[in-house]
Amino acid sequence: MGNSQKLKTGDRLRIIRELIGLTQREFAEFLGVDISKLKNIEYKRNRVTEEIYEQIGENFPELLKWFVYEGPVDLPELRKSDSKYCKFIAARFDAGLVPEEYFSEDLIRDGDFKAQDR
Repeated sequence: MGNSQKLKTGDRLRIIRELIGLTQREFAEFLGVDISKLKNIEYKRNRVTEEIYEQIGENFPELLKWFVYEGPVDLPELRKSDSKYCKFIAARFDAGLVPEEYFSEDLIRDGDFKAQDR
């Protein structure tokens, strides 16, 4: 189960956008970047810029390791985050509303064990 293939950073940016339910235009405005820049990153034509890394770190701090290098996602940390966006994503995990292909099963941690039933 889950995604066994490593995702590109553009894929991870798209996943964050989809998890919070924004269109590309809305997410570009949210990040403070031009829509064409966001599209080119999502389509893997351009690399993620420093400004986007900074915005992801500020708005999704508990997802930063996953976003930067596909590090682990700690669900308890997402749940207690100061970021309403991280809490929203945690609620989607808890409700089983996160597609399996978004996160490799071995990257999701729920307490002292890996999440099994997402």
